[in-house]
Amino acid sequence: MQYVLIILFAVLCPVAACYFIKAMEAEEHLKATILKGLATVCCIGIAGVTLFLTKNHRFAVLVVLGLFFGFVGDELLALRFVYPDSFSSLFLGGAGSFFLGHVFYVIALYGIAADAWIIALPLTALCLVLELVNSKRHSLDMGKLFIPLGIYCAFVCFMGCSAVGAAFKNFSVGTLLFAVAGVCFIISDSILSVQCFSDHPDNRKNRLLHVFYWAAQLLIALSPLFIA
Repeated sequence: MQYVLIILFAVLCPVAACYFIKAMEAEEHLKATILKGLATVCCIGIAGVTLFLTKNHRFAVLVVLGLFFGFVGDELLALRFVYPDSFSSLFLGGAGSFFLGHVFYVIALYGIAADAWIIALPLTALCLVLELVNSKRHSLDMGKLFIPLGIYCAFVCFMGCSAVGAAFKNFSVGTLLFAVAGVCFIISDSILSVQCFSDHPDNRKNRLLHVFYWAAQLLIALSPLFIA
């Protein structure tokens, strides 16, 4: 029964995500907010079911907490289109909630691979250089959000690179899924920065960033099944 629920949630998530993108592009922002939340709730549902199946209960709990704060972040980011006058505060609040979610992911990862930092730190430095190049290339203008979003970006890169490090130091299907998810998160946030802070946002980039984003969410939600 648990595996049936996982399959149902895994199917419903991309369906809700597709309808979210459609609603967003049609500028039906309230509807989009609800659908975006539904897609993320499906990921939380998957991780919740893994609590009854995983061999590493602590890891699964931390993943659920990370996904929950991701859900809050999702809703705050979506609401910036419902309340455009509060764009900056909602964007910053969403980023802050995602930051907390990534903190739980990092705790989970270092709980199973304490020496993942050996690989994570140089990879993070490389990612930050690439992010700077991306920022210069697209002439991103973050204004007063530059410092807090810069800190957030650095931590997302660290989380993603820590996931890669954990896969090298303690390889399993679960850590591999998390590593791919971490890379997807970095790519998604990089595209999001271009969408929000450049003069050239478009629907193609919007769709692409959400493909990477929900791929990351689904893979993280599934990872506890394969963590020893």
